[in-house]
Amino acid sequence: MIVKTQAIVLRMIPFSETSRVVLWLTRDHGKIATIIKGAHRRRSPFVGQVDLFYTCELLVYLRLFRGLHIVKECSPLKPRTPLRSRWRATACASYFTGLVAQISPLYAPHPELFRLLDMALDYFADQSALELGLFWFELKLMKVMGLSPQLKECLRCHHPLKEDNAFAEGPGARTAHRAKACATRMASVFSCVRGGVLCKTCAPSAGAKALPITPDILGMLRFWQSSRSWRSAQSAACTPRQTRDLERILGLFMQYHLEIDNLARATALSILRTRISP
Repeated sequence: MIVKTQAIVLRMIPFSETSRVVLWLTRDHGKIATIIKGAHRRRSPFVGQVDLFYTCELLVYLRLFRGLHIVKECSPLKPRTPLRSRWRATACASYFTGLVAQISPLYAPHPELFRLLDMALDYFADQSALELGLFWFELKLMKVMGLSPQLKECLRCHHPLKEDNAFAEGPGARTAHRAKACATRMASVFSCVRGGVLCKTCAPSAGAKALPITPDILGMLRFWQSSRSWRSAQSAACTPRQTRDLERILGLFMQYHLEIDNLARATALSILRTRISP
């Protein structure tokens, strides 16, 4: 069966002196593995048409869910050239693409996941707020996978959680309502195991793997969770403490619910924070 679809390159592996295996996330057929015959030949029609992080239009022969499928034609739609020179952005793109490759099953169409990865790679190629953008896309990835954390109410008593709205409303929103929220029933711990927040009263039942969470971090996560645009991450200004809290909470949450290790994530974040002396 020959099909035409859009696809994003997840991974490329040499197959022979002239051919390569490419792992794709397609819009209509989920994750598939293909072989591009003669890809390394000098006069091959595929030269310059496919590379890591490309979004392409594929004409592929699907072999009924067995073996490697054969690519007939490939035309790049988004080559994302900046990812060839911006090494910090490339680190983010590599981590996020690898994460999607790891969690997406074969032959399971997931158009929302395809759109999220496509948008994430566009962001990493063009924007500068890479660290917070990465956290935003991680939160959206959990939502797309049906694993979004519960941030609106306590997981145990179902009492509405109080947050610090200063992040969503701007610096001028530090008014008396915030002090009142902190003094009453507020978010106290984030339980990675249970998948959400427990209030201060219910916090002792959270278990050993729960993490403290402050009202400002809760407000930030809730704001990002409801936002539809990555601009909410691009315009954010976080302190080093807030960045560390976001990194730890999201990292442990994904590690538990997606059953992955955080080595690639830690490597990407380490590269982001590397400073080269002039």
